[in-house]
Amino acid sequence: MKTKLLISLFFILAVVAISYAQTTEAVLETQIKDGDIVFIKTNKANSFLPNGNSKFNYAGVIFIESDVPMVYYATEPLKKCNLEEFKKMSIGGEFMVKRLIEQEVLTGDVISKMHSWATAKLGLHYDNKINLNNDELYNAEFVWKVYKSCLGLPLSEPKELKEYKIEDPNAKEFLLDAFGQKIFDEKMIAIGDIYRSTFLEEKP
Repeated sequence: MKTKLLISLFFILAVVAISYAQTTEAVLETQIKDGDIVFIKTNKANSFLPNGNSKFNYAGVIFIESDVPMVYYATEPLKKCNLEEFKKMSIGGEFMVKRLIEQEVLTGDVISKMHSWATAKLGLHYDNKINLNNDELYNAEFVWKVYKSCLGLPLSEPKELKEYKIEDPNAKEFLLDAFGQKIFDEKMIAIGDIYRSTFLEEKP
């Protein structure tokens, strides 16, 4: 009798836990807004690019499509996926969503412009040259340019590569071999700089 009661209790607790998790996910998604930026930590990121002293090294911009939060992000090639799929790429499932503090500037027309700009970049090749002035885009550059190109707002100021600490011990050698010494004078955007942008706040 006790065994049956314990099994029944375990089953009830399991159902409650699953329902709570599903409810939490549903609430999270209903709170997501167009233009939100989601940060994760993944092995997919190019290790030779400094992340700007942040625990996150990958990011994407969210747009709501048919009531589903879709994340646009620069990889090879630039693509989109739903928010749940993007979060699953993160080590340990850790993620953070941030949004523009001055939400009033993200009017319907501005969001439409940002969405169209991002959609037009789908399929674009990843920028391995770390160049802000070419047609290709690396991960942080894409997020930065969505706001810079469509809103005129630089979420962070570009810095020369040599100003960053390169965590990977083999990265500096790779960069020298691939691009020469001049690459360290190249201005770039790091995920950490966007993450700490004074224009953004954690999603309430």
